[in-house]
Parts: sequence; C-alpha cells; structure tokens
Amino acid sequence: MRLLLSSIFIGCCSNDICMKYALALLTALMLFPGPVASHVAAPRAAATSDAGSRESDALVDRGLEVNGLEERGIVALDQSLRELTNPFTIVSVAAHVEDVDAGTLAYCRKKLGARTVIVLATRDEGRDSRTHGELDEERGAIRTGETCELAKALGADLYYLDLPDFGYSRSVEEALALWGRDNAVRRLVQAIRLLHPDVMITGDKAESPDGQRQAVAAVLSEAFASSANKKFDVGQHPDHWAPRRLFTKSDETAFQVLLDLSEHDHLRGRTYAEIGLSALRKLASLSPWPSRVFPERETSYYALAAFAELQKPSGASFLDGLRLPENLARSIAPPRVGDLSLTEAIVSRDKVIEALKSALVEKQAEGSAEVLYGRYGAEFFRVTRYTEAIQRSLALALGVTCDVLGPKRALIPGQKLSARVALHNGSDQPMAVAFITPVTLAPPGQQGGVQTSQALSVAAGATLYNEFEFDLPQATALTLPHPAHLREEQFYPLGSPAPGAQSTSPFGNRLEAAVEVGLGQAAFLMSAQTRYDIAPPVEISTLSFALLKDWSTVREFDLPVRVRNNTPGALAGALWIVPLALSEDDYEPAHLSFLRPGEELTIKMKLRLPVLKPPLSPDILIEFRREIPAPPTPLASAKIIVKAVDLDVAEGLRVGYVPGLDAWLATALTELGVSHTSLSVDEIAVSEHGNGLPTPAQSLRGCGDLGRFDAIIIDRQAYLARPELFSCNRCLLRYARQGGNLVVLSQQPDDWNLILSRSQWAPFPLRLSKERVAMQQSNPNLLDLANPVLSLPNKITGKDFAGWLREGAVFVPTAWAKDYTPLLEVADPGQEPMQGSLLVARFGEGSYVYVSLDFRRQLNGMNPGAYRLFANLLSLSKTARPPAK
Repeated sequence: MRLLLSSIFIGCCSNDICMKYALALLTALMLFPGPVASHVAAPRAAATSDAGSRESDALVDRGLEVNGLEERGIVALDQSLRELTNPFTIVSVAAHVEDVDAGTLAYCRKKLGARTVIVLATRDEGRDSRTHGELDEERGAIRTGETCELAKALGADLYYLDLPDFGYSRSVEEALALWGRDNAVRRLVQAIRLLHPDVMITGDKAESPDGQRQAVAAVLSEAFASSANKKFDVGQHPDHWAPRRLFTKSDETAFQVLLDLSEHDHLRGRTYAEIGLSALRKLASLSPWPSRVFPERETSYYALAAFAELQKPSGASFLDGLRLPENLARSIAPPRVGDLSLTEAIVSRDKVIEALKSALVEKQAEGSAEVLYGRYGAEFFRVTRYTEAIQRSLALALGVTCDVLGPKRALIPGQKLSARVALHNGSDQPMAVAFITPVTLAPPGQQGGVQTSQALSVAAGATLYNEFEFDLPQATALTLPHPAHLREEQFYPLGSPAPGAQSTSPFGNRLEAAVEVGLGQAAFLMSAQTRYDIAPPVEISTLSFALLKDWSTVREFDLPVRVRNNTPGALAGALWIVPLALSEDDYEPAHLSFLRPGEELTIKMKLRLPVLKPPLSPDILIEFRREIPAPPTPLASAKIIVKAVDLDVAEGLRVGYVPGLDAWLATALTELGVSHTSLSVDEIAVSEHGNGLPTPAQSLRGCGDLGRFDAIIIDRQAYLARPELFSCNRCLLRYARQGGNLVVLSQQPDDWNLILSRSQWAPFPLRLSKERVAMQQSNPNLLDLANPVLSLPNKITGKDFAGWLREGAVFVPTAWAKDYTPLLEVADPGQEPMQGSLLVARFGEGSYVYVSLDFRRQLNGMNPGAYRLFANLLSLSKTARPPAK
C-alpha cells in the first residue's frame, strides 16, 4: 500500500518544489503509524485476545465507519500542528446550510490552521428536498445529521441559533416578526460570546430575495456591534466579546480579501474548492450537487462590512494584521525544531515529539484556568485551546488513540448499559496510563462524578481496555424518536477532537471517558465519547388523526397499526383500543407476539367512529400491554385525534396514485374514505407480446387498465423520484382524454421544463417557475366560482384557505396555454398577483389539472379547507358536465 501511495504522490508532482514536498511526506509515511487518510486502512494493532483483536481492528479502522469524514495519520497530525500556529477563530454565519461557503472554510481550516465555526440560524426544516419526503422536525433531524457530517469533513465546529425555518418568504419584516428581532440578536450575541470569533463572514445580504437571509444580514450587523457592549445582557456567557472584523461575500468589482480556492492541497490531493464541494455532498437531502468544481467556486471574494480596529485588512487572508497581547503571543508561540517549524520538521518524528513534550510541560506549569484568566483576561481560552492542540498532536505523533465503545443498538429504561474504553498504543515504547470513567450516568446537560483507575502499563503496539457498566433507571428519559429532541443541543464541537474521539451523530445521550497517558515528565489527557439512544420498550405507529363529516355520521375503516419490539428478547402482548375496552363488555384486544428485539408487526384493526362524542373526549387511545396476568401498565401508547370536518366526496370514488418521495397521499386518501390504489410504472404501461410482432422475443409498451379509476394523482416531485414515469406519460394523457381525471401536483421546474422543451408531456403548453406564494398571509381571489373544482361537492370560499401552513404554493407556473382555466389568484404582500397555482383544462372527454398548492403540508396538518378542496379535485370526473360533442 505504501509503495502504491509513493508512486501516486511522485506521479502527481511535476516540479522540484512539489517533488521535495512529496518526498518529505513519503518519509513521514514510513515513520508515523496509522493511515495516510481516512480511506486507507490502518495497520492492525496487537491485542490481548482474539475478541480484543477484532474490536481493535474495528477501532483502528473507525474512519471508515463515518464515511471518510475523519482524517488520520499524517494528515491529522499536519492539521493539528497547523492549529498550533494559528490562534484565531473564523465564524461563518448563514440562514441555511446550503449557503455555507465550504471552499473558503476548507481553505481557512486546512491551509491556515484557523479554528472555523459554522453558525446557522435554522435547522432547514422548512427547505425543499429532492430526495426526502419528511417534513418539519423530521426533515430538520435529517438536515442536522447531514450538517454535522459537513462540519466534520471541513474540520469545523457547528452551532445553531435554533430559529424556526418557516419556509420561503420575500420579506425581512415577516422573518423578524416570526423570529422576534430582539430574540434573534440575543441568540447571536450569545453565540459570539461563547465562540469568541476574531473574524465573522457571511454570504447573506439585505439584497437577497429570501426574507430569512435578509433577516440574518440585519441581525448579524446588530449583533456584531452589540456583543462588545457590557450592558447587553444575554443571560448566559456574560463576558462581552468584540469580534474584530465582519466580511460579506462579494465579487471581483469590490473586495478586500481574495481567496484562491483552486490552490492544491498536496497532502489531501485536492484543491480547497474540491474539498468544499466534497463536504457539501454530505447534504444528500439538498442534492444534486455538481459533479465537479466550476470556475465560480474556485475564487472567493469578500468585502469588509464592519471592523473594530483602525487597520483594514487586505490581501489573501481575513487575518492579515491581527495581533495578540505580547504576553499572550509569547505564551502560545508554536514550538520549533531548530530553525524549522513543526510542519516543516514533521518527518523528524522523535524531534517533533520532544518539542511537543517540552511545550506541554511548560503549559502545564502555567497554572489552572483561574490563574490563566487572571493573567490573560477574556483571551485566556487561547492558551487552553493551544494546550489541547499540543496534547492532540502528541497523541497523533505517538500513534496513540482512545475510543469509547458503547452499546451497538438502542437500550430501554431498566436495561444494563455496558461499555469499554479502548486505548491503543501505536508507538514503539510502553506507556503508563490511567482510565477516567464516569461513576454514574448523569442526566443530559449535567456533570456526574468520575473515577480514576490505578496506573496500568500498555505495551508498544497493544490495546488496553477498561470496562464499565450501569443500570439504566426505569425513569430514564427517551431519546427516540430523534425529531422530538431536535433542539436539545445547539453546539457540536466537531472540528478539533482527535480521530474517533467525537461522534458525528447529533442525537442521543453522550457517554464520555478519558485516559491519562504518562510520558516522562509530561502527561497528557485523551478524551473520547460515543452516543447511545434510549428507546421505549415498544413503539406504535399509526394514523395521527381521523376525520368525520360530523358527530352523527358513522365511519368504519381499517386502521393499520405497526408495532416494534425493543425489549431484549421475546415479548407477548396485546393491542387495546382503550375507549372500546371501556365501553364494550365483550371487547377483545388484538394479540401479538415477538421472538426477538427489533422485530416489527403490522396489523389492521377495524375501527368504527365515533366511539365517544363531545363533550366527552372523542380521541382514540391505543395501548400495548403485556399478556395477563402481567400488570396492565402499558409499554407503549398512541393517540389518534378525531376531528369533525364538513366535507363531502363523490359517491364510490376510486383513485389511483403515483407516490413521490413518501406515502402521504395514501394517508390523505384514507382520511377521505375513498378507495385508493398505488400505481407502479408497470401498471401504467404494460408490455404487449406477440400478435404480429417480428419475433416472439420482441414486445411493445401498451397502456394498462387505467379506466377503472375516477381520478389518478401524480404526487409532488413524482417525475423526479421516478424518472421512468416520463415514458408512461402517453398512457396517462390517453386516460385523461378518454374521460379520466388526471391531477398532477407540483413538479421540479428545472427537470420538468427541460423535458417539456423536447416533447409535450402535458396536454397543452405549460411552463413552471421557481415562484412561491406564502398563502398564510394571503387571501386568495376565487376566479370562477361556478367551476366544479370550487363548487362541487363542497362550496369553496376564502375561509377554506385560512390557516394554511408555510408555503401555500410552490413552483407556480408563469405561462400556460389558453386551454387552461386558472381558478385562483394569489399574491404575497407587495407582489404581483399570480394565477397559476390551480389550472384546470378539459382534455378530450376528461380533464387535466395542474396544482401548485402545497396540499401535502396542509393535509398532514388536518386543515379542513384543504381537505374540502382536495375532495373536489378528486371528484371532478363525477361532478363536471361532459364536454359538448
């Protein structure tokens, strides 16, 4: 492997300087333990047993477990040594993670060695996704996990202001009203005083078309000035802090700082722009990202927006001209090996280690945090970070790693938690170590006691373990499902921990431990942590609500209920519908049995509503209990909200649907009580064999039996999720032309317009846009009240659009043929009215409807008006008059 890497390195270098650098790196590869980078397997460690050997192998190769996010070996050491040369912090502030200038952060971190932090206003729970169907907190949880991976790949810390992402808005006033201007400024000042930035950068501007981005620009400007004000009270982190410079993204016409991101990082084999793009690809729910770096990503321009010192920077760095107090600068001056810096002397392993040991002894003799604060004031944290970087560099130079190996799956309250700390000594000498482990499991956010083991010796090349376990109390708080805990943590310190020492998961309880390693006169500390989840013994998933026309109308339907066993072992129990158990003497629950943990069962339960009527509680409670004679205490429960909505649906309606990114349409159709069938591509277009074909092996694509449906719905972004659907479009249009009702929900404009430019996929010309309407502040104008979509079987009025959540319409068409009839006119405040959110066209004997209204979010939110309008759309083939012959 090392010979192969040698040939690659030398082959990539074409000049003398590059060749010398490559030879120095190759020498380091031979001297230092561990892999070159995260995608290269590390040497196997000696262990105390066969089982220990397997676990040690997994430990050493852990970089593979986090999708190549971690840098190891010589790359990690080079990065850690660069940190010793740069005491400054650069904080990037953005409304949304897609706005992060990843290439610039890679340059500042990987080349300059500065500490970098990403501060995001929101969790992006309101942004669109081309790949995931989840909404709100569920989408926020996915985006948080992806953003942690992005931060880890860039070597940056991550901080959330946790302001709500309410979707698209054009207005800064709307964003600040929903966030609260004072609240947003206070949160950002709090972040500044915690993170101590020297330089702040942002790409969000007042000229942005998005209201949330405009709001971040306004809040950042105010917080930059307020943070240094001692009278500005934020409740936490009371020490004021004055950032020195604020930069905004600019262009070549007006800038103070220009960064060449096309510069090649020879150690990592990529340019900084490529490193940044690779990190952005971790945001899979925001894909697609470009496959290569385009020229506009290879240069970053920034203009100075505000500064707290007389000297303005210029040139290729945000940090030019920054100075520290003289006594502080002396204290954290980076060690040297003779006339060489540590990065220049990286091939001289023993000399680097000795220089680091001497610096560590000096720092440890300087005193406690209280002493440092008295000596250096508010900037004492730079000495602390410097000392941590020395310890991390020592561990990397010696090849010493520490890891916490915890539970492999979620635990339940009352179960035993077993874990072990593993210390691998990759050096060529034995070491004295002591394990520091928790005495008890402290509640999240609190510190518990620790215990220190006796001094132990770990041989060169060996791995030493320390095991510990705890009984989880029955009252232990749950950490699942993760979306329910979305905003419990704001800060994720992912940028600087040693490889393997920090979990990239943003959720679950932390389990932390440490090892003190003795090294002659010096002793350094290595800490590590993992995450573990606490799950309920049993999980129940079913409908969250059920609709009735009124409390006197009986509704019967099959209720799907999915049950998951999380208990360790077999489990027998029963599902009880509590209102029925209380009201029926002969009620019999549904009995279930599980053989193993993680097993899931789905059953259909007959339900007749309403069981109870107001003023009693009409909601349905479902419980899972162990079989009698066990105590009746439920292991899990689920609540179904029962709501009366005045709506009608055409009699005997049969609906086919093509799902998009998730199964929300099935739920909505179940709530309406209509017969529905999910359609695959093979059911829309079928193969026809024989009957005069040239050879029996050949076949033609014909259309399936679609005439049995009164309506067919194409879900939002279904053409994106299932590109093969385009090949079936002629069958869908034939269905509409022969009398069917084809309803197409909003599609991705780029893909749709590209396809339409080549062939006609809608019955009449139609061009989509990226325009959106935030209908929660709009009062739609109904353009044709006599149209069946607005009149039958439910009479639609402006009241039916009250309470629509976030974006009312997305990707609204801006141009269409005269064959379409627009039914709604909607405008956000201060904007021109738009009529493309609901277009209806007669096509042959049937109809074609294009809908940009965001039905998915409204129907999931039990909006009565949205259900009434949705029922009218589905009923159109039964309520519309047939076209004239």
